[in-house]
Formats: sequence, structure tokens, C-alpha cells
Amino acid sequence: MEETKQTTPTAPKKVRRVGRFAFALLLIAAGVLLLIQQFVPHFDLLSIAKFAPVLLIVLGIEMLVYSARSDVQLKFDWLSLVGCAFILCVVGGASVIPLFWGYVSPAREYAQSHYQSMLQNQFYTALTADPELKAKVRNLQVYVDFNHTSSGDYTLEEVDDVYVYVELPENGYPDAVSFASDCRSIAQFCRQAGIPADRFDFTSDDNTSNGNSFSLNFLASFSDGLSDEQLAQRVSSYYSYDDTSYTSKADRDNAAKADLREQVLQEYEDAHEGEYPGDEYLNQEVENRFNALFPAAPEAPAAPATPESAA
Repeated sequence: MEETKQTTPTAPKKVRRVGRFAFALLLIAAGVLLLIQQFVPHFDLLSIAKFAPVLLIVLGIEMLVYSARSDVQLKFDWLSLVGCAFILCVVGGASVIPLFWGYVSPAREYAQSHYQSMLQNQFYTALTADPELKAKVRNLQVYVDFNHTSSGDYTLEEVDDVYVYVELPENGYPDAVSFASDCRSIAQFCRQAGIPADRFDFTSDDNTSNGNSFSLNFLASFSDGLSDEQLAQRVSSYYSYDDTSYTSKADRDNAAKADLREQVLQEYEDAHEGEYPGDEYLNQEVENRFNALFPAAPEAPAAPATPESAA
């Protein structure tokens, strides 16, 4: 007699779609945050949006809870996951818009321009204490760059950048040391004026084909404790003649005198049927033309004698 085996039918597993709970939670959170942004002044949505990875934690918790149950079959709700990604993009975009507007806002440009003009006036006022030095300044610009946009409050703060650019006389310095000395003095006046400069850029560019050019840039605290000679080591020097630049004054002078010598010799020979002018005339004429091309720059005034040096 055959025995009939009876099998107990198993109950079908419940299908749980992972992502629905996270999507619903994200919808609520996004709506609340966007509403707060509209009605709460200076609300920083970007700092809240940085916690977006919490959504991954919520999804992981869903998977752990449902996978622990033997009567549940897990499936990903891809529509909910796509919805989560879309909501994150919306919230992220809404948090970045105020930041972007802070950089392009006309109010930002106006505030920077206002501070630049105000600081330049302070600087010129401070230089009035040394009229001779002030007269050497051909151009002075103070540039302000806001690094903060929080609260849309465009006031000069410690985190903002302030640069000072100064143009000094062309061919106005005999050497790099005298140029560095004036740069140091101007930087000191800037500090006395209460201008929070972060960096200085000095230049004595020569816009002609023959002349001397110096440039120097340093952070505000760099010159502290250095002598003029030490600061001059950072100066970039350029000596030009006939649109050719030389890094050494001696090289420039030798090249210029050699060229002038050829010119004088050729002119004299053409005017005197090939006759040699003589060394004395040739050297004197070359020296005269050289001095006309490169007039001597004023020497830096000597430092006043101190009681110690007088002794």
C-alpha cells in the first residue's frame, strides 16, 4: 500500500521595496529645509546639505531590518532611488544659488570698490608725512577680494584678501637697494594707516627701450627684521637698451657703449672721408651719448647720523 506524502504549502514571502522609506523621509526633510530657507534670514542650507550621506545610512538600515526577516523578500525600488537623487539635486542646487549669487551680486562689487577707494585714500593720507616719498608714487592701487559670502554681509573681514600695488618712477633708482628702501618705507606707512594688506607688489617699470626696471613683491610680514640690502636680494632687476633686456647693469652698459662707439666712428668717418677721429674724441662722444640715454638716477639720501655712529 502506497503512502501518500502530503507537503505543507509555504506562505508566500512579502515583498519589501527598499528605498520607499528613505524617499519619503527625504521628501519631508527637503520640504522643511526649503521652507526654512524662504522665511529664515541667513539660513545656511549648504551646511545642512553636507549631511546628504545620511540617506545611505537610512537605506542600509532598511536593508538590515528587512533582511533579518525570513518572510520578507527584498527588492530595490528604483523609482524611489531616482526620486531621492532628484531631490538631492534640487536641495543641492538651492543651497548653492545663494553662494553663487554672493559672488556675482552687484552689492559685492560695490562693497569691494568702496573699500578699495577708502583704503587708497587712507594710504595717500598716511604718505603725506613724507612728501618726498609720496611724490615718487606714480600709481597706487589697493585691491580687495572678499573670501566670505555668509549672510550676504559685505564687510571687510580678516579672511578677506587685501593687495597693494605701487608704481614708482621709471629710471628713478640707481640700484636695487635704494628701490627696496623706498618699498619698505611705503609698506611701513601702509601699516601705520591701519590697512590690513596681505601682499605688496612694487614696480619701477621702464616703458621705453632704454632704462632700468625693478620689481619687488612680498607678503606683509616678510620685510620685518630685514635690512635694505637683504630685502634687495628679492628685487628683480632689468636693464634695457635698444629693446634688449639685460639682467646685469654692467652687461647693458658695455653693450650700449660698444654700439654707440660704432655709431660715432661710422658718422665721423663718413663726414671726414674715412679719417679716424682719435681715441679722446671717440671716448668723450660715446660718454656724452651714453649719459644722454641713461641720465644718472638720483642717489638715495644718506641716513641721518645717530649718536652712536657720530661717536
